[in-house]
Amino acid sequence: MIRHLSPLVLALASACAGTTQEASSTVTTTSAIVAAGVAATERAPRVEPKPVETYTDDQILGLLATFNTGEIDLAAIAQERSREPGVKRFALILQKDHTASRDEEARLSERLVMRPATTDRMRAMQIASQQEADKLRGMSGHDFDVEFVGNQVDQQRDCLAMIDLQLIPSAKVPDIKAHLAAYREQVDHHYRDATELKRTLGGPIIAATK
Repeated sequence: MIRHLSPLVLALASACAGTTQEASSTVTTTSAIVAAGVAATERAPRVEPKPVETYTDDQILGLLATFNTGEIDLAAIAQERSREPGVKRFALILQKDHTASRDEEARLSERLVMRPATTDRMRAMQIASQQEADKLRGMSGHDFDVEFVGNQVDQQRDCLAMIDLQLIPSAKVPDIKAHLAAYREQVDHHYRDATELKRTLGGPIIAATK
């Protein structure tokens, strides 16, 4: 999450599981495939489904808190090191939005008497976020801006996949389901802003397909 939620490459698949078809390939983002627990190879015209990870409601709170904290920390580095006005504005938005979300989740946890639970995925997200922070601290100028914004495109897109394919289907408590719906809108907005900002800085954009 962080790059447990890894940078995207293009995968080719042309048929659903249980169906045999030839040739015409459909472009699908690897992050969505990974988040869905699906394996794909370039030459195989079909994908093989694997069990999708599921989480309890307290684990969902833990994952959201981890993502929020990672985003707040990375945005703080961008606020300090970037000299690009657009990057600094975007970083400020990230700080404000993820701080507000973290505070809302703390209130939600208190109201539900539910403590965020730790998972292996949560630990991996923390490690990946720290690695990205260390990398950014060693960069400056345009290279810094491109790395920060490119990472945000990947992070926000992978978070959307996690929310859609794992967290929303896993959630049982109505209040947590409602929070996830609002949180998804925020992440989608950040993804779109990061994608547009990356275009202005230069660099390829891999568009997610539906």
